[in-house]
Amino acid sequence: MGGDNDYIVARAEREDAQDERPGAAADGAEDARAAEKERVNRFCEELSASLSDYADGLTSTVEETACARKLRDELSPYAVTRLEAFRTSPYAGRNCCGLLGAVYALAAVFYFVSFGGSRADGVILVLVALGIFVCGGVAAGAAFLGAEKAVKCLYPKKVSYNVFSENMPLKKQQGNKLVVIASNHDASPGSYFVNFSLVRKVVFTVVPVSAVLFVMFCLVKIFVGSDTVAKITSLSVIPFINALAGISALVLHFSPFQRHARENNGVATSVSAAVYRRLLASPELLPEGTRVCFVSFGGENSAHAGSRAFAAAHPETKGALALVIGDIQSSATALVKKDALRGIEFSHSAQEALFGAVEDTGVPCLLPPCDGLKSKLNALHGYSADALAGTGCECAVFVAKDYGGKGEDFRSKDASGLFELALGTIVKMAWKREEKNDD
Repeated sequence: MGGDNDYIVARAEREDAQDERPGAAADGAEDARAAEKERVNRFCEELSASLSDYADGLTSTVEETACARKLRDELSPYAVTRLEAFRTSPYAGRNCCGLLGAVYALAAVFYFVSFGGSRADGVILVLVALGIFVCGGVAAGAAFLGAEKAVKCLYPKKVSYNVFSENMPLKKQQGNKLVVIASNHDASPGSYFVNFSLVRKVVFTVVPVSAVLFVMFCLVKIFVGSDTVAKITSLSVIPFINALAGISALVLHFSPFQRHARENNGVATSVSAAVYRRLLASPELLPEGTRVCFVSFGGENSAHAGSRAFAAAHPETKGALALVIGDIQSSATALVKKDALRGIEFSHSAQEALFGAVEDTGVPCLLPPCDGLKSKLNALHGYSADALAGTGCECAVFVAKDYGGKGEDFRSKDASGLFELALGTIVKMAWKREEKNDD
């Protein structure tokens, strides 16, 4: 995710506290904790393995549906679990890069055709090219960033599924005592190239420069014209190379094909399921009358269709507490406080609860900055918590995704650490709210 200078690292030193406890009690507590960590690691490893056959399940594919059914079957013995269908476009979100490339290509065609007519015709065609480039780019860009209206207008829909489970029916929930445990089970579109980090850097460099230069060449052609061989050459050859570079970068950024999918490693799903099972087995961890729901989103990598569909189908989530576990690909777990690009704040209480969980467990957690260009780039595709926060949920959002490739890869033994951190945080958030309600 970045260097140590970019983050505040929350750590706990517990040796002194342990020394003050009676020896037998301390040993017993540590033995119990070690046993639970072993159970959690084994459960997460087994669940991830059982879902691995569907790890390339992009939105609305047969594999994604099979993964949802498999997860439903895994949870059904512990609580009432069902699939909730919704319709979405598998080509929204990241796959809109292809649409952006097509818009750019169409604008470039009008630009180059403008060389074949009179000066007046040329100006009109260049203006058309600029209109397509700007208006089409804004529409496709909005769909790329996940704007719901743009997604609805641009693409046909297919069926996807959320996996929903609950410890009690809604009618038994007391007041606003609702905890939602969330993750996603669909895969993310990959690239045509193996080194995705390099592709990402190239795209973020080439596309903005190419777009600015294209607009500049259009304006130059309008005001200067192309009535000489030198002007025609300079306003056609260089713009052609520039447009080709920009279009290629956009089209090759993400691949819509399943064989290129960046497979879902199942870690977030398995850890969130482990937290859910723990709360099912130990309801005393939460205030009495707390309803606990588990949801694994489908279609989440297509403009967060799963979380949006869930929020729309469950208006009772307004004012709930939510634990959202996003991409877990490295050992550097972080709590995200805000969607820096969209300005969506996730929680006012999660950070305080996190500090308490870190003290109790000794598991380190990063607190990335929520402002600045780097934070905005990391939030480019948004978070599953965006839709939940939009309903008024207080969300604790955990991710572990190292875009720079500098951190360690996630190891199976890291699952229990994330489990302890996530469980401790959401439990403390619930009791903090209970205290406020009592006041």
